[in-house]
Amino acid sequence: MEKAEGSARNERQHFMYRSRERSVRTGGHLWDELVVETTDGRMRRLLAVDGKPLSGSAQAAEERRIANLVKHPEEFRRDGQGLREDEFRLSNLLKQVPKLYIFKMDGREGDCTRVAFDPNPQFQEQSFQDRILHAMSGILFIHDRDMRLCGIDARLNHTVEFGFGLLGKVNAESHFSVRRAQVIAGQWKNIKILVHVDGRILLMKSVARDEDASHYNFKAVPQDLTVAQAAALIRSTNPEYAANEPARLR
Repeated sequence: MEKAEGSARNERQHFMYRSRERSVRTGGHLWDELVVETTDGRMRRLLAVDGKPLSGSAQAAEERRIANLVKHPEEFRRDGQGLREDEFRLSNLLKQVPKLYIFKMDGREGDCTRVAFDPNPQFQEQSFQDRILHAMSGILFIHDRDMRLCGIDARLNHTVEFGFGLLGKVNAESHFSVRRAQVIAGQWKNIKILVHVDGRILLMKSVARDEDASHYNFKAVPQDLTVAQAAALIRSTNPEYAANEPARLR
């Protein structure tokens, strides 16, 4: 799986898609957005909030926001840097997975094999991240033919404290689930994300993150889109092109 995922990252295609998300980023509201991927980040256009189309004034504010990103592309690239850092951390995590956990076959689900994982007692934790990941158990879903990750369910088995709780902790209620699908030949994307991470680091810095997002109706776009071109594409696309219901977490 690690080899297949690594090869896929090197051959990744950019897409335009619809997203419905309720999270800390959206202030707890349900945001319906059109998204265009670029090398520098994701260009977003907000279409509706809590199922209601934007008002005229809200549409004008959204247009000003997009125009400002075109005028100041460094801001767009700075936001995109966080995504690239997340992908780098994920790449490193996949390399650690065989050492972190003990695996056991757990049946099948559709075209995927279920693989249960639990903490490997022999693993030596080296960082805060290691401590959190090593406290998790769950299920991996591996596509039988393509050997690609098509889902994961994970939960924290116990509260993880740093500095006896003085520096922070991540609570046992934390969990996440992801489902992925092949949207075109060889290209797999996240279609459903459920995350609840509860805790704090360094006393006052909250690490709480709640996200419930669906991504659907993917359409390939050119790999070399500039910020201005992504903005033009997201402005000109009829939002109804991808109005189908998103996939549900199985």
